[in-house]
Amino acid sequence: MSKPFALLLACLLTLVSAAPAAAAGASASGKVGTSGAKGKAKGDGPSLGNLVLPERVIGGSAISALMPVQVGFVGYLPRVRLGFQYDLQLYKQHWAYIGVAALLDRGNWETFRLDKCGLGTSSNSCNPGSVAGVDGWAGWAYKFYLPEMPFLVPIARVGVGGGWWKYPDLSGSRQQSLQTTWQISARGGGGARLFLLQDLAIGMDLNLILGVRVSKDTPLSGQTTKKAGFLLGMEILPLIVEYRF
Repeated sequence: MSKPFALLLACLLTLVSAAPAAAAGASASGKVGTSGAKGKAKGDGPSLGNLVLPERVIGGSAISALMPVQVGFVGYLPRVRLGFQYDLQLYKQHWAYIGVAALLDRGNWETFRLDKCGLGTSSNSCNPGSVAGVDGWAGWAYKFYLPEMPFLVPIARVGVGGGWWKYPDLSGSRQQSLQTTWQISARGGGGARLFLLQDLAIGMDLNLILGVRVSKDTPLSGQTTKKAGFLLGMEILPLIVEYRF
């Protein structure tokens, strides 16, 4: 056997023995038709290790009943806020949310941060009355995953909101110069959820409110004016029931 032929045979044997090893990590398939060649391939990709998110974290959707209290540090906010919120999973721990709530309160001129009692000099204008309104909000949330405690889900939130409310009328007449207020604000904060069941949780949120408010003000005798002001407050949501589905 000549040396060139022996060298060629050795190379062929090397290639044949290496082919199965090269194919162990990948597989390919294809076909050729009248429209051209088509094919696909797959191989071993990167692994996430032991990180497996439970269903309650990546459930996809959630509905929450909110029964919070609002506190106005600068400017007045109705203190009772009863609402519902819908959360939609965007990607893993990233969620978007939207909600609507009824605003309720009862108070007098001091509650509404007025400079004097009621409307004009009427002695009956100091009576307390009820406030009613509505607000809505939307934003983004990041819901953390704790491998050691998957039943506990901390949450960070940021969003925007706006609302409107009407001040009380008693016995068919206004009891203060303020008539209505609307506000728009940025809201940020966070909270946590404790899952008692696979898809049902209770929790608490704490959000800071920063925005502006515009009020319609009509004195007893005078022109209606609009007064704008700074708004700083806080939402304290001590009782939340959340259902994931």
